[in-house]
This record gives sequence, C-alpha cells and structure tokens, in this order.
Amino acid sequence: MSETTDRDNDSSGYVSAVTALVGGWIVLSAFVYSPPAANFWNDIVVGAAIGIIAGYNALKTDDVEGINTGAASLVALLGLWMVVAPFVFETVLEGAFWSDVVSGAIVAVLAGYNAYQSRGTERRTPTAEADTR
Repeated sequence: MSETTDRDNDSSGYVSAVTALVGGWIVLSAFVYSPPAANFWNDIVVGAAIGIIAGYNALKTDDVEGINTGAASLVALLGLWMVVAPFVFETVLEGAFWSDVVSGAIVAVLAGYNAYQSRGTERRTPTAEADTR
C-alpha cells in the first residue's frame, strides 16, 4: 500500500501539459513568422527543450516521484530567456517579437508555479507493513 499526501499534483500535470503545448507553439512560430536566423534556431532549440521537459513533468505527475522541481525551474528559466531573446537577437518582425515575449512570459509563469508547488509537495512513499507469521 502507499499513502498519498500530495496537494496539487493533479493541477501540476495540467499546468505542465499546457506549458509543453506553449513550447510546441514556440517551435511552430519559428516557421510561421520566419524570424532572423539566430532567432529562428533559438525558437527551435529552446521551444523543443521547453516542450520536452514540460512534457516529461506532465507524465511524471502520476508517478511515485511527482513533478521534478529542478526540471520545472529550468523550464521557468528558459521561459525568461524567451522573453529576453527578441531583444538580444534584435528581432524586428512584430509578430515574431511578440510571440516570443508573450510565449516566454506564459512559460515562465506556469513553470514557476509548478516549481513553487512541487518544492513543498510530499512525495508518495510505500509504507512498510510488518510481516507477522
């Protein structure tokens, strides 16, 4: 048997799934808006990383360990990078600029929420039962 004392693991899975979808949009937006080459590859690499890591966390919500706090924190940092990246790469296309800024802000907020919630969540642990024979 196992005891479950998690608070928001159910909502954390949905938040991670939405975050993964936003990461997918970041990858797709590179093809939709065709930004300059450096920003194009940034969107591909960072968007794929966000999608994969957040997707991993979405799948881990039903597992024994639950959400990985480090992974959620990394995704939040990648989201903050996506907010800053259009300024670094001097993206002049208005659609690409705002897509990256808004998508990055959404990722940073959602992943930050997951990282915050997962740090205080108690993990599921199997309970030992005495074997009396």
